[in-house]
Amino acid sequence: MGSATASAEIIRPQSAPVSLLELLSPIAGDLARVEDLLAQQVTEFDGGIGGYVEYVLGGTGKRLRPSLALLAGGATGRIHDDHVRLGVIVELIHIATLVHDDVLDEAALRHGLVTANSRWGNDISVLLGDCLFAHALKLAASYPTTVVCQRVSEATNTVCSGEILQTQKRFDLNLNLDQYLGLIKMKTGALFAVSCELGGGLNAAAPGEVKSLAEYGENLGVAYQIFDDCVDILGQERKAGKSLGTDVKQGKLTLPYLLLLHQSPAQREALGQMMFRDTPGDRRDLLALVTGNGVSHQAQVTIDTFIADARANLAALPANRFTQTLADLLDYLAQQSRALLTAAEGA
Repeated sequence: MGSATASAEIIRPQSAPVSLLELLSPIAGDLARVEDLLAQQVTEFDGGIGGYVEYVLGGTGKRLRPSLALLAGGATGRIHDDHVRLGVIVELIHIATLVHDDVLDEAALRHGLVTANSRWGNDISVLLGDCLFAHALKLAASYPTTVVCQRVSEATNTVCSGEILQTQKRFDLNLNLDQYLGLIKMKTGALFAVSCELGGGLNAAAPGEVKSLAEYGENLGVAYQIFDDCVDILGQERKAGKSLGTDVKQGKLTLPYLLLLHQSPAQREALGQMMFRDTPGDRRDLLALVTGNGVSHQAQVTIDTFIADARANLAALPANRFTQTLADLLDYLAQQSRALLTAAEGA
């Protein structure tokens, strides 16, 4: 295991923004292998549904979860075929959750493409998501150890439980910040965490390293989800490549609006009515409140807190280019969130 001092020397902030593609160049070849193996999964389904599977697997997603599995493998030894298969498994689970999310949110766009539910309806989309979940667990069961299937199953259960609990909290103006953070730890943090955890575990890394990787993944996942929630309110649909504003339309309160409610408890009901009416005028007024009274700054502080915790988790890992890339991911997310929130405040 590398010392905390050695890791601190390599985990340096980036001096200038780079693209995600450039950032992930140390694993470019292995990510291409994940992409190829993911495409091959289409043939594992009944020919009658292969077209549906091919469509949802072919989106231009960021492949963050497979990237984390590969980077965790590189950081703790070497990347091998088991890591590539793990990347496919966690991406299948992620895509399955997106297919189901788009049904729940009535979203029309995902990764710049028409969503499965918009194209084929909710019935096929729900069952398609179920097929993807089942296939991911089948792949997880193919490892010689049962640990991979167990942990992947547990993480999938946590993600789906988080979705159920969030659905229970729709339109709940009394949702507090701790409850919100708990939900996104389940919805997003769990799959980020298990990608990192198993990436190290497949190399038989020391327990302390595996634990730190899991914690890094959870902290990164929470920071990323907060950023994504901010995009839903403050972003531009053309740039995001997906339907925006779906959270509040479905009664899901995310950090910017929760902070606004927390700041103005006496106006909670009035603000809630504005949020859930969701007229163009209401959206303009709410955007002015979010960007004009420190809420966007508070959101950035919250993101930065989880990024700092994730950076501290990396101190337990050996100092190498893969650990550095895990650190660079944190810088990239910080840069992206600041760019979004700064642009919103200046609009």
